[in-house]
Amino acid sequence: MDIEKKYITNVDNLVPRPDIALDVLNMAHDQNCIISEMAKKIETDPSLTANMLRVANSAYFGHMREITSLKDMIIRLGLESVKMIAITSASVGLMKSPQEAYNMEPGSLWYHSYATATMAATIAEYAKAEETSAIYTAALLHDIGKILLNRPLQLESCNRDTPRKFADFIDLEEYMLQTNHAKVGMALLKSWGLPDNITIPIGYHHSTMPPDTDIMNYKIVFLANFLVESIGIRSIAPDDYMFNVQEFLQQNQSVPEVPNFQENMETIINIFFTRFNGATGLI
Repeated sequence: MDIEKKYITNVDNLVPRPDIALDVLNMAHDQNCIISEMAKKIETDPSLTANMLRVANSAYFGHMREITSLKDMIIRLGLESVKMIAITSASVGLMKSPQEAYNMEPGSLWYHSYATATMAATIAEYAKAEETSAIYTAALLHDIGKILLNRPLQLESCNRDTPRKFADFIDLEEYMLQTNHAKVGMALLKSWGLPDNITIPIGYHHSTMPPDTDIMNYKIVFLANFLVESIGIRSIAPDDYMFNVQEFLQQNQSVPEVPNFQENMETIINIFFTRFNGATGLI
């Protein structure tokens, strides 16, 4: 982790730690959590409060009746959803900047990340996974390391010759920086105190060698990222996408095996698009 530590030094200059959102995650894990205290904590950050209410009324979480207060949101949606809403709201500010080294325009990183989280949570529900909010959080933050490596990768690419073609950005990162955005993202979130069931899937989300622990979380985050990349989601509205489920299954025989995924894939994809609809309004 020594190389990764180099890239998370003075990290607050690039990726300000979302303290209140992290506090909300921890409070929601407490069985004795008091709803009014959680609402007070969130309300200390007006921007987070506004974002959380907007997310709570989005296509993913929204109900027939509009949610207009934090207490109403917590009571109606429950603590698991509140954890997901808090980290979603904080991530908009973290990941909306352009990532030039990765050819990503403003907002593109966040759209891809939110799409991956939405896909992962939908897959997790069908798999009856026990840690849906942890899986959602890992998928949402899986590419956060790109923010830290964007500038170093730009500088190295300008200052060094590239004698060969690179298979993907992971290959390029390893060649230029001796690490990659998955490892750096894992190191960053460990430094923020997030648990292994979130950080480990992030560190392995491009790896075909699964970690020793949190296998299900890893498989779902890996699969969700692979699916969203296959669909090609960056910043275009979902209506512009076409996705053939049978063609995907025929061409991708080696995707991780997740319970109830293949037989329900068409339904999962349809639910994903319904939930992801309106994501442009969240940024």
